[in-house]
Amino acid sequence: MPKKGNWAFKIGLVMSQADLLQPLATRLSGLGADVSTMSDADTAKGLLTDVGVDVLVADVDAVNTDCLDFLKSCKRTKPDTAVILIGSDFDLEVAFEAARLGAYQCMPKPIDYKRMVDVIDHALDGARLKREASTVRQIVVGNRRSDRFIVGKSEVMQKIAEVIEKVAGSKASTVLIQGESGTGKELIAKAIHFRSGAVQTPFMEITCSSLPETLLESELFGYERGAFTDAKTTKAGLVELAEGGTLFLDEVGEMPLNLQAKLLRLIETKRFRRIGGVKDIEVNTRIIAATNRDLKAAMEQGRFREDLYFRLMVIPIYVPALRERKDDIPILASYFIDYFNVELNKSVRGLSREAQEVMLKYHWPGNVRELRNTIERAILLESTDLILPEHLPHEILEASRRPSYGFSSSIPASMPISLKEAERRAIVTALSWSGGNKSKAARLLGISRQTLRQKIRAFGLVEK
Repeated sequence: MPKKGNWAFKIGLVMSQADLLQPLATRLSGLGADVSTMSDADTAKGLLTDVGVDVLVADVDAVNTDCLDFLKSCKRTKPDTAVILIGSDFDLEVAFEAARLGAYQCMPKPIDYKRMVDVIDHALDGARLKREASTVRQIVVGNRRSDRFIVGKSEVMQKIAEVIEKVAGSKASTVLIQGESGTGKELIAKAIHFRSGAVQTPFMEITCSSLPETLLESELFGYERGAFTDAKTTKAGLVELAEGGTLFLDEVGEMPLNLQAKLLRLIETKRFRRIGGVKDIEVNTRIIAATNRDLKAAMEQGRFREDLYFRLMVIPIYVPALRERKDDIPILASYFIDYFNVELNKSVRGLSREAQEVMLKYHWPGNVRELRNTIERAILLESTDLILPEHLPHEILEASRRPSYGFSSSIPASMPISLKEAERRAIVTALSWSGGNKSKAARLLGISRQTLRQKIRAFGLVEK
């Protein structure tokens, strides 16, 4: 369970069995959580009313009332509390209704403590996002202030913010977010979800490249008891648990073709079947997919379905790389400085003019994620009230000293160019990355040094 900043996160456990309660309480306390333990529903309701918790884990066997009534009462008292229900034999209709009423997760007994900690950890991430959205951490978009999750003054980011507003207020069921790794695709997905006005509905997410095909299918669609050897109970998948909310499929370009067909059916019919199931289940779930791959190229190679691509492309959002919107670097840096001042209890005033110039010359292959990590490192390790060039990583300083070859990468990647121009850009980029070292640049390009020299002369590239 990662550190959640300076906030003291509180977890409530409602369990009547000491053999279940104590091991989980001990694990969570050891990870730094403020844990309150209760043995009945009335005590839990009192805690929610008087103090409040970020996550409430309730054993339905310990709740001396109908578990759905208990859930409704909890959500009325503290709607932002993530409620996790556990039970020995969940009725599928009860589990589905609990998800519709806002239960964060329904989990079977016996408790898988590792999975329980992971689920609580995700719930705490959601609590952190809600706190940020409801406090003074308002994010600048151009010269306006709002509670969007997008930071930037560039025209393209302002347009993305406008698209988020329109999509969040609509009934659009599919969105495709494209862009390089680290550009903030997940944040955009969460912004759409939280700006939709249905904050209490679930936001379920999965990375399609993180699991083998069979496990990915069971995580997405769930399975019936007896569907396979280890299926001892029926399990609802993320599609089902996201009912009324959002399912975020990260790295959707890595999804196997077999599952792509099932995803297409889900999008077109709003129906699916669990593994081993014989009847369709209807859901009302917004699907947001994200990818850093060229899906058109994947289609041509037979690795991504054309019909699925066009179904996902109903609302396309392209997130440009940070090097394509360098005007946003100072404002992003300022936002992260403010953020980590709070997180790390520091008082850094900002970037020095020299540090800002160095950062503007860097190409940021890791995009916004790399910028965020750079600011965090500088604030954590340095003691001055300004971030200076010497506080930045070596590769950023080195990039600022490399010769320029008269090429700007600020042209949008979507603008069509000739093959000759693409070759020239590749050569310029390789020379910039290698610091002008032609041998290294040739290796990056996969050509000989002699060929590279010929092309440099042909394109008239001269160091400036």
